[in-house]
Amino acid sequence: MDYKIALDSLWVNNRTGVLLSTAFDLGTGAPATGGTAFAFPILTPAGSGGTVSVNSGGASLTIERAGKDPVTIPLGNLTYRSSNNYWVDQTWTYQMGAVFLSQEGGTTVRVGPSIAVAKTKDDNITLTVAPISLEGSGTIAGSGPVRVETRMRWGNSSSVETYDRVNLTVTGDTATVRAWERAFGEVRQRAKDENVTWLLKPEVLDGNKSVRLTVKPEEDGKVVFLSMYPANYTVTIHNAASLVE
Repeated sequence: MDYKIALDSLWVNNRTGVLLSTAFDLGTGAPATGGTAFAFPILTPAGSGGTVSVNSGGASLTIERAGKDPVTIPLGNLTYRSSNNYWVDQTWTYQMGAVFLSQEGGTTVRVGPSIAVAKTKDDNITLTVAPISLEGSGTIAGSGPVRVETRMRWGNSSSVETYDRVNLTVTGDTATVRAWERAFGEVRQRAKDENVTWLLKPEVLDGNKSVRLTVKPEEDGKVVFLSMYPANYTVTIHNAASLVE
């Protein structure tokens, strides 16, 4: 979640080219338990570990606007998978501004995506989307510290455009689609707080291969004001030294 906040700060402040370096431990290792005169190996706990990986593929966002060709943006993701001995394993995934937590029972949204829907005073709709994509390929596993280095290659803000309807569709594997179904559901719930009470539920399509959120005005003659703030990042993963001797 700290990583999400840091990445958002780069495109919010238009810090193209600035390198963001984030370090964290993959696990607890295997510390020894003992005393001055005696050591008790039986008390030594088995350490935990994990795997962090970055992937340019995995899912894509398609933005369909009435009267224009659809635009498809590869999202990529940064993922941490735990390897625990005394606690349920977890998978944390950062993707397009959202943070998902997956366990055996399913997936929940810990931080929502950068999508906002609201109503204007004259009953039109504003839709603001930040299509954030990650580029990179790498995996490190173990229990020691790693360093994730991220650089924003470019970030743009588009002019406000008007459409009769806008569809946002995320395509990926079943787990990704189900996670985004929840994320789109939260976007819909937040829209209700902005007096958009009739927004359709997210629709799962193509046998769990994609999920779509449709944004359109309730009344004929009204429009959707679409604003997009795309950003592209390169991500690399490195081992980080924990001790210099």
